[in-house]
Amino acid sequence: ERTLAEMLNVSRASLREALSVMEIMGIVDIRPGEGSFVSDFNVQPFLSLVLPLLLKEGSTEDDLIEFRMLLEIAGIQLVIKNADSNIDQLNELKEILNEMEQKIDDADAGARLDVKFHSILFSMSNNKVLIKVLEYIGFILERSVKFNRSVILQKHDKARDILNCHMNIYDAILKRDMVLAQQAVEKHFELVHKCM
Repeated sequence: ERTLAEMLNVSRASLREALSVMEIMGIVDIRPGEGSFVSDFNVQPFLSLVLPLLLKEGSTEDDLIEFRMLLEIAGIQLVIKNADSNIDQLNELKEILNEMEQKIDDADAGARLDVKFHSILFSMSNNKVLIKVLEYIGFILERSVKFNRSVILQKHDKARDILNCHMNIYDAILKRDMVLAQQAVEKHFELVHKCM
């Protein structure tokens, strides 16, 4: 700390304050008795700080839905292409769908399962960049899904429609039908958008 404070021409108190902020942002790890270390950058703590600011704007939810749709329509092509090497994850998707059906009126469980379903889809792409993007924006997507589901569950019949959309995506993957899968993803997001 002393060396760094001298290099930057700041007081040690100012340096400690800056390090604390960088720890909150996930840039450094401060280990008592050991020192401060540059961490593997994790953008999630930073996003959790700025997310409330992003969501103040009225069109943010629509923008998030469009963003998710763009990612997932492109990603579903890779999911279909790699489906044969992801049998375990296909089975996991089926289990999630069964649990979604059992907990159809539970908004919190539904949101958690919805996020899990889409996370598994991203992992089935076998594309490291796509998976990393999901890690970075996972907090925002989870917030978006929870909000969307809370609105949708106010209209009871729509919860069943959302479940059916997930089932259609799963069935298209089972059939290895890329066109059907893309259509199912599009219909899913169109329904979510209409319910908002």
